[in-house]
Amino acid sequence: MDENVIVGIEGFEDAGVYKVTDEIALVQTVDFFTPVVDDPYWFGQIAAANALSDIYAMGAVPKTALNLVCFSPTKFDIAILKEIIRGGADKMREAGVSLLGGHSVDDDEIKYGLAVTGIVHPDKVLLNEGARPWDILVLTKPLGTGIMNTAIKGKLLNDHAATGLATVMATLNRTAAEAMLSVNVHACTDVTGFGLAGHLKEMIRESLGVELHAGKLPYFGEAVEFATSGLVPGGLYRNRDFYREHVVTTRSDFFFDIIFDPQTSGGLLMALDPADRAKFEETATRLGVDYHIIGTFLAEPKGKILLR
Repeated sequence: MDENVIVGIEGFEDAGVYKVTDEIALVQTVDFFTPVVDDPYWFGQIAAANALSDIYAMGAVPKTALNLVCFSPTKFDIAILKEIIRGGADKMREAGVSLLGGHSVDDDEIKYGLAVTGIVHPDKVLLNEGARPWDILVLTKPLGTGIMNTAIKGKLLNDHAATGLATVMATLNRTAAEAMLSVNVHACTDVTGFGLAGHLKEMIRESLGVELHAGKLPYFGEAVEFATSGLVPGGLYRNRDFYREHVVTTRSDFFFDIIFDPQTSGGLLMALDPADRAKFEETATRLGVDYHIIGTFLAEPKGKILLR
C-alpha cells in the first residue's frame, strides 16, 4: 500500500482517501443502482445525490464526477436516458461538481450513478469510527426509504407521498455537512444499504456501545402501515439476520424493523461532541438542516446497540 493512502479498503469506510500534498487529499467513491422511483428525472437526481453523499460523510467537498450508465436504447426510449442524465447533471450543478465524462454499457437493466472525487485536508478526514463515550448521535434524514420504495414497486404509494419521498432522497447532504464541519464531530458516516443498525455497528465496532431512543427516530409516516402489513424489502430481512445479534432490545414492533431498513441516499449519521450541541443546533437550524438527536454513545456494553 502506498504510504500516501490515508484510507483504503480495509476499514469499511465510505470512500478512499489519498494524500497529494500536506494540504490536499483526494477522496474517491463510486456508487450506482437500478431505479428506485418511476420518474427518470427524479431517479437521476437521487442516484447522483446518493453517490455524492459518501464524499460529504468523509468531511470533504466533491469536485468532479464521471457518469456510470447501463441502458438499452433498443429496449427503452432514449428520452428516458436523457431525463436520467439531466437529473444527475442538475444535482451535480447544485453541488458545484464538474462532470468530466463517463462510461455507458448496453444493458437491459437500467442503472445509473457516479464516480466522484472530492478534496479534504489530510488532517481533517472524518472516519466512521472515532466516536467517544457520551458523544451525541445525530441523524439528518428520516428512515424508511427501503419500505417506501417497496411500496412504489407495489403501486401502493400515492403521488404526493412518492414526491415527498423522492425529494428527501434527492436532497444533498451538503448543508448537513456544513453544519457538521462547523463543530467538533468525532465520526461520521451516511445511512445506506446496511440500514441504521448496520452503519451504527461500523461506528462502534467492538470498542463502544450506543443507546438509541425509539421515540426520537425520524421516519416516513406511511412506512408504519406498510411495515405492519409485511411490505418490506428483502434487504431489511438480510440486515436483520446479520446485525440482530448486536441489538439489545425487548421491542419487536415497527421501531425494531426500521433500524434494519436499507436506505437509499440516507442522511448523515454523526458522533457530536456534547459540548458543541448548542452550536450545532443553532447552525443546523439556520441552514435549514433536518436533524434529529437519536441517541448517545456509551463506554459499555461494547459492540452493542441498545434500542430503548
